[in-house]
Order: sequence, then C-alpha cells, then structure tokens
Amino acid sequence: MKTSFILFLSLSIMLLYSCSQKNESKDSSQEKVVVDYSNDESIDLTKYGIADYPNNVLGGLNIGDIAPEFKLSNQFGKSVSLKETLKSGPVVLVYYRADWCPYCTKHLAEFQESIMSIQENGNANVIAISPQTSEYSKILADENGYTFPILYDIDHVAMKDYKVFFRVTEEYNEKVYKYKGDYIQTRNDDTNPYLPVPATYVIGQDQIIKYVHYDPDYSERADIDQVLGALDMNK
Repeated sequence: MKTSFILFLSLSIMLLYSCSQKNESKDSSQEKVVVDYSNDESIDLTKYGIADYPNNVLGGLNIGDIAPEFKLSNQFGKSVSLKETLKSGPVVLVYYRADWCPYCTKHLAEFQESIMSIQENGNANVIAISPQTSEYSKILADENGYTFPILYDIDHVAMKDYKVFFRVTEEYNEKVYKYKGDYIQTRNDDTNPYLPVPATYVIGQDQIIKYVHYDPDYSERADIDQVLGALDMNK
C-alpha cells in the first residue's frame, strides 16, 4: 500500500511538471524578446561600445506601447513617415548601426530575403533606421540589393523616441576607425559618435507595437521567423 502511494505521488508530480513546462513554452513564444542591461550595474555595457553617458536613452519600448511617429529622409532623399506607411499595412521597423557592422548587413540581408513573406503577412513594410547619412545608406542598399527604405535619423529623435540611443566609447570608435578609416561621427556627419542599440519592432496599423527585440549585445538580432509569427498573429 505504501509503495503504491509513493508511485502515485511520483507520477502526479511528473504530470504536473510536464504540464507546467508546456504552458511555459507556449507563453514564452508570445513574450517580447528584450534584454535590457541599462539598469544592471553588474553588466559592463562598455564591452558593447556603450559609453557611460548621462544622455543615453536605453531600454527599448514595450509591446502595447504606441509607436512614436517619425518623418525622415530615405536613401534617395524622399521623406518617409510612419503614419503614412501604416496606411498600407503593418511596419517592421529595424534599427541598425551602420554599413561597417557585419551583423547589421547580415540582418538586413535576412529581411530582404524574406521580403515577399513579410509583404504577404498583412501587406507589411520593412523600414530601417540608422544615424548614418543617406549617402552611405544608398551605397549599402545598392551593393546589397535592399529594396526597403533606409532612413537617416539626422537629429537622433527617432532613436531617442524608441529608446535605443547611446554615445559610443572612445575605444570602440577607435576600433571602427582602424577598420574603416573613418570615425563613426564622420560617417554620420555628426559632432560626436552616436549609435542605436540594434532593435526590431513590429508595429500594427493601429500604431501599437506587437513585437519587440532589443539587446545591447549587437551580435544578437531578431529572429525572422518570430517577426513573421508576430505579423501573422496580428493580421
């Protein structure tokens, strides 16, 4: 009798654990993918090139937030706004650092390769934003065949509104100079080196954010399948 009770108890615990794991897995697929180290003093953000600068605006926006409006020039000098673009469908908004960043160019290439699937999911549009000048963005788009607009955040307003704005450390800026022969501020036509945390937002036609990927570690990027899933869920 005692053996039977122990066996029954063990099976019950295993069943409860199994159900818990299934529910956790199901719920996690619907959560935003955000890693915010900005308030964690144990993490050294400088290893990602993020300076300890009082005017950094970090942390990313959240699912359910209203996406801030922007109106910026694309690589051809044409003005593009969020509200106007949303009239034709959802927007996949991608913040990238620059053409000298191999993680960025690879990530943008993944969006280009999936552009047909993205457009089929609710007629969505991809928009990329960078502090890099339109001249460099046009060269980048032409060389890689990007067909989506790449906007120049000339005054950092969009980066700040979406909480991805930071000043670059001197050490990291020197690395970029040795790699490309230019400092970050030179390629951005700026007075100081500023970059965005790479982030991806899926914005519905109601201007509500449906999906977020934000991570100060610039080697980590949004998964295209998750972006497509977010678009599909919000048709």
